[in-house]
Amino acid sequence: MKKEIVVLGAGFGGIKAAFILHKCLKRLSLLDKYEIVLVDKNTYHTYTPTLYEAATTSKDIANQIKLKNIVTFPLKTAFQGREVVLLNKKIKELDLVGGDIHFGDGGKLKFDYLVIALGSETNYFDIAGLEENSLTLKTFMDAIKIRDAIWDKVDAGAKKIKIVIGGGGSTGVELAGEIQSWTCQLDKELKNCKTAVKIIEGQPTILPGFDEKVIKKVTKRLKKIGVEILLGEFIEKVEPNKIYLKSKQLENFDILIWTGGVKASRLTGALPLRKDEKGKQIAVKEKMECLPQTDDLKLYGKIYGIGDAVCCYYAETGKPVPKIAEVAIQQAKIAAHNIIEDIKLSEKIISVPKYKKYRPKISEFPYIIPIGGKYAIAKFGSVVISGFLGWVLKGLVELYYILLNVFPPYQAIKIWLKGLLIFIKNDRLG
Repeated sequence: MKKEIVVLGAGFGGIKAAFILHKCLKRLSLLDKYEIVLVDKNTYHTYTPTLYEAATTSKDIANQIKLKNIVTFPLKTAFQGREVVLLNKKIKELDLVGGDIHFGDGGKLKFDYLVIALGSETNYFDIAGLEENSLTLKTFMDAIKIRDAIWDKVDAGAKKIKIVIGGGGSTGVELAGEIQSWTCQLDKELKNCKTAVKIIEGQPTILPGFDEKVIKKVTKRLKKIGVEILLGEFIEKVEPNKIYLKSKQLENFDILIWTGGVKASRLTGALPLRKDEKGKQIAVKEKMECLPQTDDLKLYGKIYGIGDAVCCYYAETGKPVPKIAEVAIQQAKIAAHNIIEDIKLSEKIISVPKYKKYRPKISEFPYIIPIGGKYAIAKFGSVVISGFLGWVLKGLVELYYILLNVFPPYQAIKIWLKGLLIFIKNDRLG
């Protein structure tokens, strides 16, 4: 009977881990002894960096089917030619002591090695009425709901649309800039259409934790294109078309989009694993291995955690590592390498394993924040580049750091070009 290496989640980290595991096991001629299983509730991977673009692409440029083809990618296509079992099932429960994964249809799967890459879900922080009265941006359908909500307002003849974005992190900032640049161009006949986009952020600045130079440039750009920023304000309660702030200020809205926080999935939150200080996310060792909640608890097999499901910190500052695709990919490389080293040891291929440790550095990842139209702010080490060149670099970085790290080159370039051809029509110079 084959030993089971199970990867939960087909995000950037989960796909990368499965690819590496297959490549290494094939090279070691061990695919007859070990089976790789990738489990996801969907049959596709969602390319999250383009969600904000999908939410603001006019229907005359791309319909829902075209957008879905450039934002979601079938897992069967990605894994074609690889001996990886794709299991399209919803997970009901994880038994980490017994070593069983229980599915919603009543089935179960035993694991020997487990990689938890389940990502995150929206955190509403128990704010009354927030979930019921807001939209979010985590999935392709979320993007379509945002697009349709805005489109319907304009189509109904609205002369002014008030859009509030709760949360001034990277998602909120990108979305605010793109919506402000796009909204009133939905219908060329609506010459007097005015959009009021406002970001509400509880911290003293937008993009908390980002470089000060980047924050200043982003703030300047947002204000230039007409986005209003309200800082140091927390949402206390939401009713239809009304936001009550803790300062007792009242904000009206036509559309509310919540981007103010994420948390580990419900599945991982209930696991008997060591969590971070807030008790929300899984704590992992440098080898990306999960730790039991108590020292006397014995877990089944070897369990690893990567991506949004786990919390890692920069050694230099003690601050959490950002939850971006590049981080999940790097963590997947570490986890997969260490699983292979453990397998080589158990198969007596080696006598001393060479485990790798994940030690992130602040300067390790470039990041780029698009702020409406063909304009972005990019940071590479200490260098900050803004404007049209930043927007060009955004596309190249996505291709190199994300797509080529996850998909084979021919697939990556095809995906990238398909998206570029549509989004280059949608983005305006600014």
